[in-house]
Amino acid sequence: MKSIELLSTGIRLLGIYAFIYAFRTGIYQYQAVMQYRSTLQDDMVAFTYLSLIQVGILFVASLIMFKFPVSFAKWLLPKTKENEVVFDGTAQDIEISIFTIIGVYILSWAIPDLFNNGIWWWYSTHSEFSGMWEQGGGTEYIINQIVTALEIAIGLYLCLRAQGLSNLLRRLREAGVR
Repeated sequence: MKSIELLSTGIRLLGIYAFIYAFRTGIYQYQAVMQYRSTLQDDMVAFTYLSLIQVGILFVASLIMFKFPVSFAKWLLPKTKENEVVFDGTAQDIEISIFTIIGVYILSWAIPDLFNNGIWWWYSTHSEFSGMWEQGGGTEYIINQIVTALEIAIGLYLCLRAQGLSNLLRRLREAGVR
């Protein structure tokens, strides 16, 4: 199996997962809108639009990963100067593909969390809804944003520097053998 096929299979599976996650997020956002719609009608308009945009972005991303996994895989895999994908079928190449798949997986749930936490953080500080928390209750969203930013950094590193991580692991495994 070529690395593009291996990576595109993982990306297609992540697309399916992202679709399910988008559907679940849409249900949760709909429940939140319906629950607070009658009491906070003015503030719910912006929240509703932001929720729709978030769910729409998730659906589009999942459909792109499901419909075009080979194009996505070609974009992610390392290339030579002649723009050909580098893959010899060695264990290191498979390891790089797996690190890249894990990176895409982390990004597929961390980026939506970034938007979700941001929406709730903004909403908790700009509405009557914020009175439902005690003073400083919105700080949990700031903490969640920091954790999500760290997750995005890890996912990006795994996607973009998978070969370097593979080389580091190989050096650690072979330390003292030579």
